[in-house]
Amino acid sequence: MKFEFAKITKSRLMGSLGLHIKWQDEKETLNQFFLLDAEEDGIADYVGLRNASLKDIFIEENRLMGGLGSSIIRITKKEALNLLYEYARINIKSSLSFPGDFLEYEYLLKRDTTVDEEKLFFKTCVAISEPIEFINYMTMRLVAKDSKALRYFSSEKKPLYPEVSSKGAVLLKNTVSKMNDNRYYSNAIIEDATGYYKLKLGFTIIDENPFKLRSILAGEKQLVDSESVRKEISRPEYIAHYKIQDEELVHNLKKAYPTLYKVPFDKGDMYTKFKPHNDHVKEEEYNISDDLEAVFFTTESELVFAALDSKTYKVGFKVLETIGGLSLVNEFVFPYPVIYDYAESKESRFSEFLASI
Repeated sequence: MKFEFAKITKSRLMGSLGLHIKWQDEKETLNQFFLLDAEEDGIADYVGLRNASLKDIFIEENRLMGGLGSSIIRITKKEALNLLYEYARINIKSSLSFPGDFLEYEYLLKRDTTVDEEKLFFKTCVAISEPIEFINYMTMRLVAKDSKALRYFSSEKKPLYPEVSSKGAVLLKNTVSKMNDNRYYSNAIIEDATGYYKLKLGFTIIDENPFKLRSILAGEKQLVDSESVRKEISRPEYIAHYKIQDEELVHNLKKAYPTLYKVPFDKGDMYTKFKPHNDHVKEEEYNISDDLEAVFFTTESELVFAALDSKTYKVGFKVLETIGGLSLVNEFVFPYPVIYDYAESKESRFSEFLASI
């Protein structure tokens, strides 16, 4: 099939990219959608649509790429194949299975094309306009052990940076303060496979375009308990609990929110709507949950809607009223998020879960 185009999100600094490739010949078209994870999962998700309608293509592109909080740009065929080859190596190195219909894209992974990798890397990164934003992104990349990103943003050819986390680490919260013109320090809360930690970091940067790292210093990590972390990073959670009265409810929900990202659980499905931007990274106090706009958890008979601020909650509540097919059971405001605990709990009904906490 003939290559038509490739599109990529400029979200590399958040750790993930959405890639859309279109192929076509006289008989059919194939639109391929990949979620690429730089931290652990490599090629993390795949959907292939053959001879699909423009509507179905739009829905899938929004689902996979719309929640990554960045703009989308065109890249060349060589660049797209280079990215697929690079991320497939993560799957192979970590013995991770390839998602979706592997035979539909396996042949693409064998084409190790040559491109300017540093140029391609920066092409997939958002332009950073402020030092605080840069420090937050670099803290994320340090915690995630993202040596490639740290290398490209370093002023040194072979930079040495401190090891601050183990595999699978996530930056939960970061508070950045300025010391002088080019020096900053941050107080980070991280989670990895060994627990939760508080960590102090010092950054010396070069203020140019793009920003560059001169050095990173790390203080001693302090182990903290999960309850302390919850208090530090939590936001109030606004929840509406419904009974589902229309079997088309999930279909209608997806129509109203085309960028929903689905995660299956044993008793139901979680649909997350992320904000269309990553402006929360520009704040002096970064919080991992600040890119969430709404969460919907559905079972066969119930829907639970959650938002982290009253304004977003009111908007979502009105949207659900418009969709219809729901009967409101109750509304709640919790001092910290509970919807993820409910999704992972053994209780099938939300009322039973509430009685257990």
